[in-house]
Amino acid sequence: MSRRSNGKYMTATMLKQRGWSSELLKELLPKPRIFHAGAHPVRAWDREDVQRAEQDPRFREGQLKGGRAKTASPQSKRACAALDRSFQSAERDDTAPWLLAGYYHQAILTRIPTIPRSQELRPGGAMGQMKEFLALEQGTGGAHLAAVLRNFLRSAGWLTSGASHPLSQEVLARYPYVLRAAARQVLSEFTTAQPEADVEAMLRMEHFPAAQLFAEGLPAVWSVWYVPRAIRTNLSLLIALNPKDEYPEARAMHRRFILHLGGTNTGKTYAGFQRLMRAPSGVYLAPLRLLALEAQETLLKAGVACSLTTGEEEDLREEDTHVAATAEKLDLRAHYDVAVIDECQMIADKQRGYAWTRAILGILSPEVHLCAAPEAEDLLLRLIESCGDTAEVERHQRTTPLVCMTRTIDYQRLQPGDALITFSKVGVLSVAEDLRQNGKEPAIIYGALPYATRRKQMDGFLAGEMEYIVSTDAIGMGLNLPIRRIIFMDTEKFDGVERRQLRPEEIKQIAGRAGRFGMYNKGYVGATQNLAVIRAGLEASVPPIETAVAGFSDLVLEVDFDLLEVLTEWNQMPTVEPYEKLNISRYIALITKMRESGFLLTKEQELRAANIPFDESEDALRDLFFQLLRRWQQGETLDQPGLGEDAPTLPELELYYRKLDLYFSFAKAFGCPVDEDKLYDSRERVAEEINEILLHRLRSNIRFCARCGKALPLHHRGRLCDGCYRSSRDAARIF
Repeated sequence: MSRRSNGKYMTATMLKQRGWSSELLKELLPKPRIFHAGAHPVRAWDREDVQRAEQDPRFREGQLKGGRAKTASPQSKRACAALDRSFQSAERDDTAPWLLAGYYHQAILTRIPTIPRSQELRPGGAMGQMKEFLALEQGTGGAHLAAVLRNFLRSAGWLTSGASHPLSQEVLARYPYVLRAAARQVLSEFTTAQPEADVEAMLRMEHFPAAQLFAEGLPAVWSVWYVPRAIRTNLSLLIALNPKDEYPEARAMHRRFILHLGGTNTGKTYAGFQRLMRAPSGVYLAPLRLLALEAQETLLKAGVACSLTTGEEEDLREEDTHVAATAEKLDLRAHYDVAVIDECQMIADKQRGYAWTRAILGILSPEVHLCAAPEAEDLLLRLIESCGDTAEVERHQRTTPLVCMTRTIDYQRLQPGDALITFSKVGVLSVAEDLRQNGKEPAIIYGALPYATRRKQMDGFLAGEMEYIVSTDAIGMGLNLPIRRIIFMDTEKFDGVERRQLRPEEIKQIAGRAGRFGMYNKGYVGATQNLAVIRAGLEASVPPIETAVAGFSDLVLEVDFDLLEVLTEWNQMPTVEPYEKLNISRYIALITKMRESGFLLTKEQELRAANIPFDESEDALRDLFFQLLRRWQQGETLDQPGLGEDAPTLPELELYYRKLDLYFSFAKAFGCPVDEDKLYDSRERVAEEINEILLHRLRSNIRFCARCGKALPLHHRGRLCDGCYRSSRDAARIF
């Protein structure tokens, strides 16, 4: 049993030594496993369950209660009474050493009754340990404080049985001063190791865990008990439990919300936008840079001075009255006459939803238009009501019917205005090239495509130069194109975690792009396979969105503790319905990596760096990020990334465009000068080169399986696809 208990399991005896009582065992731990050691069964608990339960506040509270309630032997009672009289008779003050000595004293009185008679030391051994205890006052002992105190507990019974002995009398006389001296030494070592620690605040906090101090030492009390509680206390004072209360200026306003609810292609965004164009000032918030850019262009054409701000670019116009921006870039200090927030169902997105929550709760505008899918209605109304604002609902219906086709479609037999939907970049490129080999010229749209290139492809389709579209689900959000039929080539997608079947809301979002009003009388939806899945998705009801994602504010910087510890505690703080916390794993990982790489940054700088949008899973982007950070920290100029002279491939050009975005975002975040004209020219040149590849050199950028002809992933190694490679390997084994 001992071998087991030292690893995965802990016995009741071991737990009692850690401060567990029988009551706590029943309350906080599951039923134990029974092991047989000889003739006697032994109860044991999983170590992970124990460690998890010891973080519960009820454990610390129960330790003290349980210790005090324990029935002590008469000898233990006399020893505790004698030590307590000694400590209480000492001339103490309110300094840190005496406070800490008091906690040691409290723990000693609690622990003495728990010492089994079998572990008590005989007079000879007790006298030796008493001398070790007295040596603490002069700092002449060789043993560690924790060991000395544990042995002192085992010797306590001798204090009364040998009360007439000079050593016993000396121990009782010097007892409080020995504890003070030991406390001074502990404090000195601790403050040397952590000079920034506010020891006084820790020692004066209510419910100080004397038992943990005795068992694990002052550093453990600081890191495990005090820091989390101090952070939570500070956060609770700075950050409201309800996210709506973080925006007092907005709460002082009376705002009128107009909810434009409808599916894709119902004109809901158009309705809100018409009001925005007539307003003296306003802001449009979009989920995509491309949509923000389209909004700016529309307003400029209408004679409205409009600036653009996204995470990757800025176009600030003098004397502007309107702003088009991505949701994350909303300026909460600015006042607007009218605000339009698009695609508000994004409020539930685990990574970006906080931006919509923040905008809805905090935007300073008396008139706010929210454009959203119907499933977001109840949640949005709930948030608006909680803010004390008013709301009215406008429901938008499709003016062109959406018809699901009755049979699957051969994608080679396309009609002008068709859009083929697949869910991978290599799938899009291979299908596009296959069509092109058969005399059909498609436009190409996928998520990694630079916005400028995406625009060129869309313009080609709008101008009639390309009669078809091959796209990922990037087409589903905000892209108003004259599409007659949406044809699904896949009914499954990889969402970053798993490959799964399309959800009804995803099918409806994409399918809704078919049948643009004013061009077609009907929109059609079909599939090359599994048509029943698409039909069921169109007919299914979409469950309502139940939670809004809430992020942390810059107020976390005002908590005087390590940023990672603050973020961790913020993440564990409760929140009210219908909110859930933003997934902060990216922030934690990036800040940790910055520290491991040797960067010495302030909390504000760490958070500023972690807020820069880029895909840190991409090695080249992560390397560029740290290169920029290092050059900035060393006071060097941040040069724009370059592109090799050799003819770059499609993946290389796409990566370079993302490097330019990261360079711009980093420079803006840290106030570094940027040659924006040069940056603009570089982006346009890359976008044009990518567009040229898509139009004329796509096949040379795609590799195909030498056996079956299937398109290979862009970074695939070898001449065969995985299926053909496995088949050839299996055949070789047979022979």
